[in-house]
Amino acid sequence: MELSFIKRLNWLLTGLVSVLMLVSLVVQTSHFNTLFRPQAEPELARKAEVVGSYIVAQIDRAVSLGFEVEKLTGVDEILADALAVNPDVNYIALMVGDRITAFAGAADARLGDVLAARDADGAVAGRYIDAGLTVGSGGVPAVLHVGVPAGSVESALNDMVFDLGSVLIVAILLNIEILLLVVGTSVTAPLQRVGDVLHEGAEGRLNMRTGLRGRDEVGHLGRAIDAALDGLRRMDETAPRLHGDTAEAPVAGDRITSMQRISELRFAIFIFALAEELTRTFLSVYIKDLFEPVPGLSKELVIGAPIALFMLLWAVAQPVAGNMSERRGRRAVFLVGAGLSALGLLGSGLATDLVQLIVARCLTAVGYASVFIAAQGFVIDATGPRRRAGAIALYAGGILTAGVCGPAIGGVVADQIGFRMTFVVSAALALAAAFMAWRVLPRHAGGGKVLTRGLRLRDVGVCLTNPRFVALTVFSAVPAKFGLTALLFFLLPLALDDSGVSQSWIGRVLLLYWLMMIVVSPLVAHLSDRSGRRTPFLAIGGVIAAGAAYVLSVSATLPLTITGVALLGLAHALVNSPQMALLAESCVRERSTLGETTVIGMFRLIERLGSVVAPFLAGLFLAHYGYHGAMKGIGIVLAACVAVQLLLLAVSGGRPSADLSQADLPQADLPQKDPA
Repeated sequence: MELSFIKRLNWLLTGLVSVLMLVSLVVQTSHFNTLFRPQAEPELARKAEVVGSYIVAQIDRAVSLGFEVEKLTGVDEILADALAVNPDVNYIALMVGDRITAFAGAADARLGDVLAARDADGAVAGRYIDAGLTVGSGGVPAVLHVGVPAGSVESALNDMVFDLGSVLIVAILLNIEILLLVVGTSVTAPLQRVGDVLHEGAEGRLNMRTGLRGRDEVGHLGRAIDAALDGLRRMDETAPRLHGDTAEAPVAGDRITSMQRISELRFAIFIFALAEELTRTFLSVYIKDLFEPVPGLSKELVIGAPIALFMLLWAVAQPVAGNMSERRGRRAVFLVGAGLSALGLLGSGLATDLVQLIVARCLTAVGYASVFIAAQGFVIDATGPRRRAGAIALYAGGILTAGVCGPAIGGVVADQIGFRMTFVVSAALALAAAFMAWRVLPRHAGGGKVLTRGLRLRDVGVCLTNPRFVALTVFSAVPAKFGLTALLFFLLPLALDDSGVSQSWIGRVLLLYWLMMIVVSPLVAHLSDRSGRRTPFLAIGGVIAAGAAYVLSVSATLPLTITGVALLGLAHALVNSPQMALLAESCVRERSTLGETTVIGMFRLIERLGSVVAPFLAGLFLAHYGYHGAMKGIGIVLAACVAVQLLLLAVSGGRPSADLSQADLPQADLPQKDPA
């Protein structure tokens, strides 16, 4: 039963709320400009006067003792000290006559021994609001000039607008998550149950019931249908009886209940992924703060170790956790994994050295792998081939949404309460996700499906003899993970932090990557399926990823950084969707020999090597060439991988066959986020 009305209702409510939020943002921005700007700018000038008055008092005291202003020594140190404790002040200059005798601060406010030209508003060089205070009395006139940035009010208001814009995007996505949860559990699933019962009745099977007992309209509808079916069953003497006339008829909707649970599980996964994503903007900076020298290793390699070990353990723990979830149950593994993640996140916040942080991150990695493999197994258990693609899209959407919301929220939270308390907040979110999963996931183990065997060493040789598999995995999937981890999770936060960019801005920049993924990926998937051509998308995506690395290496300015991150998001959106389709088309023989799950497991395991190698190689580049050189080196590596990939695909021949059905391919291809 396709509930297109419910889908339209979801989009209508989302659009309405989004428009209201946008109008609210515009009104608030206009109100801030109207209310605060006239009050803030005079306050800046007054602050400059207050800072200057303390210095003037010290100089006047020396003058009162008989010293001449132009012959005073140590004034530069006094000005520098005042500047250090007042970061909002850009420069302080003491002028005797028309010549500067002492100066501290911004060099562009000074031209030799005089101040730069001032406009009618008193702004030096058009950039600073200058407050002049008379020093001493009599003799040569002396003036102390204190300058504050003329654009500070504009900058503060712009930051406020950007914060509100980030909040707007996050609020819209949170609204979508809540709507999907509420509408899915309260409306969609019950109406699907009603539709299935009516379909059974139309086929002459009158022994199914909706079992709806709610007090809302849907509940009334379900009870009315059950009563009508009871009446029809009493009238139809040929209808099958179950345990006599007084026995309860079976309730339809085991499948519907499972879909309802997937809707609820999506929200739990969203909360859990959000816990890790909150730390995305500052994790590499936090690691740098805990750095301690290790003999024989550079600082950059040591900083990359926690990220690389996280990725390695996450990849290795997945098959073990998957086997455990088959034997012990999805809920048990999910709860244990969420508990380990919460413990690891809390330990990360309490860590006092790098060793403690590495241990905590290893716990988080094992927990992260366990949670997602258990949730993935439940989605596969709960759905048949006809509904599995929709269930996967529903489940994966929560992960991508967390990728957008997490960095934006985490950057703001880290700015307000610090890195360590943000880890504590993340640990609380992981526990909240565990509570939700405890209520949603069934207690019984497995899903009653045939277990596939795990990976074996000889399977590696079977897959690697296929040049198309090598081209797709080693020279497309691995570089994609390598570029994502090296650029977005490791180098970029460090580079922006060293450039003085706030954590809030770092969060906004990273948010753009996931927005591009969410917006572009569905379009690419549609175009790829429609054209039937996968290789052009992989090639174009690889070239754009290399270009993104080059753009990021050109300059540390925010506009170019934003452009580079957007290009990286576009590149990976072009690559991710066609990769799995091309894997199925290129590995027909391997899928029939080893099994689909084994081939995909091999693909995923090799793919994660890019995330493991990335921090070490990026750290090595960083140690020798600096931030810009490291990013340029990563771009060269990505470009070389594209060239080798195209060469292997060309050598391997024409378009691959797709004899085996791809209908069930998503069973083992639930999208997962790469936590750093």
